[in-house]
Amino acid sequence: MLRKKVYPKIENLVTLWVDWLSKNGITPHQLTFAGAAVSLLAGIIYAKGYLLLGGIVLLIAGLGDMLDGPLARSTGKASSFGAFLDSSVDRYSDFFIFGGIAVYFSRRGDVFWFLVALGVILGAFVVSYTKARAENFIKDCGVGLFGRAERIVLLAIGTLIFPLLKLVLLVILVGTHVTAIQRILHTKKNLAETKGPLH
Repeated sequence: MLRKKVYPKIENLVTLWVDWLSKNGITPHQLTFAGAAVSLLAGIIYAKGYLLLGGIVLLIAGLGDMLDGPLARSTGKASSFGAFLDSSVDRYSDFFIFGGIAVYFSRRGDVFWFLVALGVILGAFVVSYTKARAENFIKDCGVGLFGRAERIVLLAIGTLIFPLLKLVLLVILVGTHVTAIQRILHTKKNLAETKGPLH
């Protein structure tokens, strides 16, 4: 949802970046894997306790995630496999990032917030899974406020402004699981409209 609202406002800037990447021979798949590598780096930095630096690196990773789709479309390389690969690699990136946060709290002996971070990882995976599974049966299941872009932006804010980190984690924890429930209910409603009452 965030991407749909923000992208039109920065479309010209995105076009400049995409043109530069294309001219330098960067492919969408390379950008996807580079984003995952930077996400892994952010996770390691988080785990070591350098939260401010981790937040900066995370924003760089998010930039790559924002550009791989437009790059694929502008170079005529958009494909179903590319979309599948991007979504799959994003799950690794989510694990690297929030896993790093979980390790950070574990090393501090903070069991509660370690468990919260694990709950966020679960929420991120369930949000993705419900959408992917639902779209086998209905046309679109992109409902809900907490897609990947929202999670990344909020976590970056929480680690750039450290006092907000725990609050941000709670917001993401609740938001991801609420989004998953929204997608389940949305799918049930759409299936009921096309196939009759579900039991």
